[in-house]
Amino acid sequence: MKIHISDVMLDELREKIKPYLKHKRYNHTLAVEEEVTCLGGVYLPEDVNRLRAAALLHDITKKLDLSEHLQICKDFDIMVGDQPEREEKLFHSKTAPLIIKENFEGYYDDDILSAVRWHTTGRKGMTVFESLVYLADYIEKTRTFDDCVVLRKYFYDELDKGEYPPIEVLRKTMVMSFDMTISNLIEENGLIDLDTISARNSFVLNDCFTDIIKE
Repeated sequence: MKIHISDVMLDELREKIKPYLKHKRYNHTLAVEEEVTCLGGVYLPEDVNRLRAAALLHDITKKLDLSEHLQICKDFDIMVGDQPEREEKLFHSKTAPLIIKENFEGYYDDDILSAVRWHTTGRKGMTVFESLVYLADYIEKTRTFDDCVVLRKYFYDELDKGEYPPIEVLRKTMVMSFDMTISNLIEENGLIDLDTISARNSFVLNDCFTDIIKE
């Protein structure tokens, strides 16, 4: 069931998340909220406030260190790999939904929890809701990395051109984002999460946006 989130609730949530975030991360979070508001207006106008809540909550465990993430995983019986230190950047997407359930009652439903869970790696068969939070995190206006700038320009240029339906622009942009991520991880000799590979292939095959009916 979708919850109702009012503007007043969002104002309260912005205050409630402050202790969970460093100053720079808080500013990023507000920028993700702003970006997902724009994206939601195009793709899911009826769900904009729920998208904004997901954006505000997506990084609430980002400042925890590895030992704290591992303790949360232990407390909630979440399996971790044999080399958790190599997966440290991914843990916040696993632990944040658990903390949301514990400390943010009234601000989540299944869509919000899932969007937070998969905003870093993606997954096979992503929904539009999940994709918008993922993309907003990637292209929000304070992101100055080359790939973020390129992807942001590509997405909005393609929307403006109107050559493809907006949902196809989103699909193509998601493929491009995963290609960038995988390429960077290869250059860094980093581990590529299997969910990221599955997500990329799912978008290539158009096996995605499982929350809408495609003609």
